[in-house]
Amino acid sequence: MARTRRIAILHAVLAGALLGAAPAGAWAAEAVGFADSPPETREPSLVAPAPPGTERAPDLETAFPPAARPGPVEDTPEIDPTDATMDLPELIMRGLGLHEEKTPAQLEAERKKKFHWNAVPFILTSPLIGFGFGVAGAGVFRFDDEMTKLSKFATNVLYTVKNQVSIPLRTSLYFGGGNWSLVGYTNWQIFPAPTWGLGGNTPSQDEVVVDKSLVRLWETIFRRVFSDLYVGAGGYFDRFYAVSDRGVEPGIVNPFTSYAYGTTGPYNNVGLSIDLLWESRDNPVNATRGYYATATYRAFPRFLGSTYDWQSLYVDGRAYFSLPKPHVLALWAYGWFSFGNTPYLNLPSIGSDPDARSGRGYIEGRHIGKSLLYAEAEYRFRIWDFVGGVVGVNVHSASEVREPGGPQNQPIFQYWYPAVTAGIRVLVNKPTRTNGLVEVGVGLDGSYGIYLNINENF
Repeated sequence: MARTRRIAILHAVLAGALLGAAPAGAWAAEAVGFADSPPETREPSLVAPAPPGTERAPDLETAFPPAARPGPVEDTPEIDPTDATMDLPELIMRGLGLHEEKTPAQLEAERKKKFHWNAVPFILTSPLIGFGFGVAGAGVFRFDDEMTKLSKFATNVLYTVKNQVSIPLRTSLYFGGGNWSLVGYTNWQIFPAPTWGLGGNTPSQDEVVVDKSLVRLWETIFRRVFSDLYVGAGGYFDRFYAVSDRGVEPGIVNPFTSYAYGTTGPYNNVGLSIDLLWESRDNPVNATRGYYATATYRAFPRFLGSTYDWQSLYVDGRAYFSLPKPHVLALWAYGWFSFGNTPYLNLPSIGSDPDARSGRGYIEGRHIGKSLLYAEAEYRFRIWDFVGGVVGVNVHSASEVREPGGPQNQPIFQYWYPAVTAGIRVLVNKPTRTNGLVEVGVGLDGSYGIYLNINENF
């Protein structure tokens, strides 16, 4: 009996080490070599160990805590997570003999608390960053009475032995009885990222590492119009105070410097946005039914202080269909378009969506263009109690560059890159239905990735 108990405890500890409340992340590789391109809007994450020669840098901006959606999000409801008897933390606590059932009075007192927070230290390692470490924290609180949705914040601090730093902060504040919301994102980072130039047919040997340093301040205010429809307006400020390509002789043209805008620093982006949001999901963390749609138009005119005059449009739609309980079919598609003199580091690229989850199976930033199209489908199912699975497919295409004097009747999206994904989902928080994910994605030309994340991909 004692030996059996020791084995159960060991299994619980190992499970906690794999899927505990630590920063989540991803690593991916291509057969042709190592590369990584953390998008502009990511938060530090914990990297999974990679086989020798195939490592990549971690997903540096979204995994812990989960990134805020680009608009108000409904409170995560406390509902039965498809009849699971427990979640992973409860299993660990039971295995260690530390689990105690809370009394109704304790549960009620916990529910009425107006401020909750936690902090978790983490470490990162990859050939790109060498060794990194930091602290991630998150919290929820309430401004008004109990009818107002919980406000939330998420932040972390990352430092590496190569003097790379990233300090993001995301906030979602609810007030006015829940009809008003202020969604913010700030970040200071010094971090290099590779790029291969514009278009969908860029060879691996064209890789160029770009060093960038930036300060970012974004705020968007939303107002509920009726039912599940919100309208919003935002203000944006980016200061790229250092931008340069690494290891390239001065005067040598490469896929990065051949682009006309934003390939040297410093430069500013100062702009405004108009936003629409429809949010009817039953649970934004792990939806089983409902719809999510958003459209954001941003303009960065020079008269506001932008170095370049440019605009962007991001349109995102998601649908969730309940199949025989507890299976779910989830669909996602987005289009991202830029206009004018868009700086290179602000162009649409795969994996740089607001939640930084698209294009799994390919390195983030592997394909970049003036426009990007993306679609994905996932089938989520239950295997046993609090363990489930997911299989999916995704496809993306970056727009091609129209050469002066070249054919003008060719399709702008010529190269499409599909990928297949499969993974295990483990319930890590029963009341909110939050899952931990371990997933594999495989694309074309030997591209693949192994991902460790918290929350569903979309």
